[in-house]
Amino acid sequence: MTPSSTTLNRRRLGEMGFLLILATVLYGLLPVHSAPPSSTPGHFTDLARAFLSGELAIRADPLAATSVAELIPTADPNRFFCPYPPLPAILLTPFLALGWTVKVDFACRIASVLNVLLFHSCLLRLPTPAASLTRPAALAWTMFFAFGTAVWHNAWSGGDWHLAHAVALGLLLLALRQHLAGGRPLWTGGFVGLALLTRPTAALTGLFFVSAMLGRGDRSAAVRLLIGPAVATLLLAAYNAARFGDPLDFGYTRMLLVSPGRELMDRYGQFHPHFAPYNFYWFFLAPPWLNLSGRFPWLGYDPRGMGLLWASPALVYALVGLFRGRRTDLARHAAAGILAALVPLLLYFNTGYVQFGHRFSMDYLPLVMVLTALGVGRRLRPVPLVLIAGSIGFTALMVWCNPVAVLPPWLAPMP
Repeated sequence: MTPSSTTLNRRRLGEMGFLLILATVLYGLLPVHSAPPSSTPGHFTDLARAFLSGELAIRADPLAATSVAELIPTADPNRFFCPYPPLPAILLTPFLALGWTVKVDFACRIASVLNVLLFHSCLLRLPTPAASLTRPAALAWTMFFAFGTAVWHNAWSGGDWHLAHAVALGLLLLALRQHLAGGRPLWTGGFVGLALLTRPTAALTGLFFVSAMLGRGDRSAAVRLLIGPAVATLLLAAYNAARFGDPLDFGYTRMLLVSPGRELMDRYGQFHPHFAPYNFYWFFLAPPWLNLSGRFPWLGYDPRGMGLLWASPALVYALVGLFRGRRTDLARHAAAGILAALVPLLLYFNTGYVQFGHRFSMDYLPLVMVLTALGVGRRLRPVPLVLIAGSIGFTALMVWCNPVAVLPPWLAPMP
């Protein structure tokens, strides 16, 4: 090993150590002005215990509404199925088997810290024109990913939904890392398949990898990549069949929901074009809201969502990257993967409530960040630096103060 390579490795270790400490402190140790928003109980922990007992159903008190929220009733009034795909619960089982009590919020923050390190590793492997990204620029964009996007609020919230997002995001980053390291279709497809067992909408971004391999004429690699998602699909179908007797039944239509979620599900189903305009508004257009009668910072957010560029303005460079790279394979493949995940999210019966920003964007965030890197170029110029600082500052303020301010119903009526 040459002295220069030794110095480079030390710098990388130093960067990783800095990011590890900072993410650990801000995600889990920094005191905040108010408690995290309410979320679903730790169903994944209960499901992990059920798996260890050889069962598929969770035991819960049917009279306690919070303990059975979003569960699916069974013939036994004290037993419920968990509708979420099972991988996060499976990942918790070894720790519970060792006698460790692992809560969902703690697991979510640990996964989120690891995702920061994974993203930084991916960023340093991007192909041209981002391959020559300077190390200060790479570090700044990692800081933006960690503290200027939905990743931070998701880590802080720490519910079942948020753990699933953190795990799926990590698996997509692992898939991207394998892809950038030279293809490795079996490994890439394996991680996409695991993402499918966590959040199927996130796994749809796997079209990015398939498109890239087909684009260079490597059909055999694309077939090998699809082995992982195919196996995951069969496993998920078997899981559904074991619970409901139907491999295509996920049980979502029978979840215990409160109004208006129950009303929307009953009227339109889980996915319907009726929801697309409403979700588009909350994903991409909804602004922050002045709350002059409240407390500092007199600026709040509606828990139904906030437009992606309002919450994370530095992501405007993803649009720049898409425009600049519209004739390049990387940009086209990234756009295809984003669209594949975004379509079902727009048709979904809710926006991702409770959240700051657009939480569902985490399903395709790695590809948005690829486009962002293409849009910025190798050096960190003043304008993107200001947008990164603004994104981080705004997110920090919203996490620390949690100023929820519901918008007037006339501005964005319920569907």
